[in-house]
Amino acid sequence: MTSTVDESNRYEQPLPADREQLGEPRLPRWHWRRLLRGRVRPLLAAGLAGMLLGVGGMAWQTQAGPFAPDEVCWGALSRDDLAPVFREPEDVKAVEAPVLGDHSEGPTGNCQLTNSDGDEWALTARVHQLNDRAGDNSKWVDEFLSARLTPLGGGLLGMASDNRAWLAIPDGCLGRPGTLDGPTVVDIARGDWISDLEPRTEDRDWMARVVVKLVNKVSADLGCTGTTADPVERLPKAARYTRTEKPDALCGVKGLTLGKKRKPDQYPMITDGHGPVRTCDRDITGSQPEQRLMTVEDPRLAALFSRMTLNQGDRVHSDFGFGGLGPNLGIFEARCQAGPTVFLVQANESGMSADLRTLFPRYVAAEAARLGCGPLNLELPRPSGSR
Repeated sequence: MTSTVDESNRYEQPLPADREQLGEPRLPRWHWRRLLRGRVRPLLAAGLAGMLLGVGGMAWQTQAGPFAPDEVCWGALSRDDLAPVFREPEDVKAVEAPVLGDHSEGPTGNCQLTNSDGDEWALTARVHQLNDRAGDNSKWVDEFLSARLTPLGGGLLGMASDNRAWLAIPDGCLGRPGTLDGPTVVDIARGDWISDLEPRTEDRDWMARVVVKLVNKVSADLGCTGTTADPVERLPKAARYTRTEKPDALCGVKGLTLGKKRKPDQYPMITDGHGPVRTCDRDITGSQPEQRLMTVEDPRLAALFSRMTLNQGDRVHSDFGFGGLGPNLGIFEARCQAGPTVFLVQANESGMSADLRTLFPRYVAAEAARLGCGPLNLELPRPSGSR
């Protein structure tokens, strides 16, 4: 006699393959419900899961939506770091290209931050090497070596203003650049270039703090040791227009004059503090000043002007360097105690070539004397059209 357990198990045995359960109609061989049975169902489920993960991965790459991380720009900046300048830091969207260290011209990467409403005060951060191989660095020089920027001091190769900042990755991390290459820097730009207003110290301090955090994170990711300290405590107040300029000390350079005690019409803004460059910008109404007098004291930045120094205008002769003079630009490179140093006088308005020709040799002589690499007495080419 069969036991109760055996009787029960008899009804739990699977039906033969050629039979269907009662109440279920016979399905065609390729019906979708047949296809979802057996091994196909888990494969489809895995595919769907992969697709969802792919969507999530894209959101992470653009760092938007519910997958937005607390840290942005290569993990260097927290949402709290963004609060001083972004209205809704928790909604800031970050679009990043990772920092790649195997580029032929050094590490490269970029990051852009914008408010969810497309706030015009976006912030863009870049990692790139400065060089003049393509001859297209004039925009960077105009904006990031402006008199509006304050040197970060403390031996740092970098500067900051209320809308631009840059800092070189330490030489100990990537090695010193070649003689024709500039350093690898992290630079940040906030909004459009503004140059005709008095700089704002609080915003300048924020930019300085942010660019240091970015350099520390990028350096660590590149396998470098050591960190740069917050520079804000040692910074002077942001630059201001100089309204006490003397006619015989234009741009604060003693003995520099246009002759006959003539004074330019507009007050200058002059770099405040000792740093890689000393810039004097006059009548700043756009991305370029009407007139710029600049001394590039750091040899690592002098490489940015190599092409310009060799190719600009007619040749300027001297036993202690080389340069050129054109209608709106005079440039000369000399070897000073610290290494190659560049002197530049630029006029961006028509009708200023005579003033340029007067100021250029006097400025080079005065600045070379200040830096201890004079005397530099330049022999200028004949004026255009003269015999």
